[in-house]
Amino acid sequence: MTSPRRGWRERIEPGLYRVHTTKCPRSVDHRSGGRCSCPFSIVTPGTHAGTTRLVRHDGPVTAARAERRRLMAEGRPPPASPAHPENPSVRDLATQYLTTRDQILAPNTIANIATDYRLRIDPMLGAAQVQQLSRETIELFVARLVRTSTSRRMVVGTLASLRAILSAAVDWGYIDANPAARLRLPVPEHHETQSVERVLGRDELARLVQACHTLRIETLIRMGAEAGLRRGEVIGLRWDDVDLPARRVTVRRNVVQVRAVDKLERTTKGRRSRRVAISPSLAARLGEWFAESVVAGGAAATGPVWPGRDGGPMDAGSPRARHSRALRRAGLVDNDGRELVTFHGLRHTAGSSMLAAGVPLIVVSRQLGHASPHVTAQVYAHLLSDAQLDDAARVFDNPETTQTLRDTLRESSGDD
Repeated sequence: MTSPRRGWRERIEPGLYRVHTTKCPRSVDHRSGGRCSCPFSIVTPGTHAGTTRLVRHDGPVTAARAERRRLMAEGRPPPASPAHPENPSVRDLATQYLTTRDQILAPNTIANIATDYRLRIDPMLGAAQVQQLSRETIELFVARLVRTSTSRRMVVGTLASLRAILSAAVDWGYIDANPAARLRLPVPEHHETQSVERVLGRDELARLVQACHTLRIETLIRMGAEAGLRRGEVIGLRWDDVDLPARRVTVRRNVVQVRAVDKLERTTKGRRSRRVAISPSLAARLGEWFAESVVAGGAAATGPVWPGRDGGPMDAGSPRARHSRALRRAGLVDNDGRELVTFHGLRHTAGSSMLAAGVPLIVVSRQLGHASPHVTAQVYAHLLSDAQLDDAARVFDNPETTQTLRDTLRESSGDD
């Protein structure tokens, strides 16, 4: 048996644990009471009511028990108030912001802000003093960002991260006003192809499915391209969420990976579960995958539909990597060698295909899990088939029967 990716936390008694490393034999056999040099973890009261903190102890178990009794007797420690300079640099402020907001904001939010700061804000503004930041400085930063960034979305996200960090500086009394507030950005170029427009046609989708060499990859890709699930929803889907006879899938969770191995289960983007219909052919292939994975392969019957190597949820990059390889096998790349559609683009493919086939907007909205049909209309309205515009022009084929809304209302009022 190979060592797991994470160690084992052995419970010694309430509030006292031994944290075995991945290299410790106890992480493999899970035998209690074994001798090793792994440290202890002591649970003691945190700085605020209802919170706890973990204290590491490297001594023997008797010393760890004594240390926990001492910490419990001391009670709740006062909140830490680290000394900060009166006029910190942007780099110091960002560090302070990420430290204090780590337990408040969502892990993905913290990770996105940290990435925006490290890659784009720090090289230009990191050494500047917060109180010396002016509106002109921020506008020059944004102008340079617009020239060097690859997409407008990157500019908007980076500016939002900077605005959040500087808002904290206002809250903490370093500055009186946020110099990044209400900044104007360049108008987006609507003539350029938007990400939501990069979808696959029916023939292209068939080629992609044909290029999937295994049931695992085929069903995973079809769940995004036909049922419209997001990547985190695909990763979080479990077998007990799948009702094959009814051809329904209940989407309950979204798996977020914020570090190399940390996977967190969250609610879906709409913060509510939804039932999604799947086609008879996809239900049949999922049944075959269940037989291969669970019945023959021994995977958990209530575990992830597409488990990772450890039996838990797969890594966040796995769906993207498998989708990318299948796209290239199918030859679905442009003249520059770029793939025609991302994994999230499979969801857009599902939405645009449903609307082009005449599925009512409210049904598509429910299938995709949008907050309201208005969201669906805003995202997918421009993806409708060009031939559907003929329905609007056909009204004028017979001028004798053509009337305006004003004429219709006048007739209605005359009938009254």
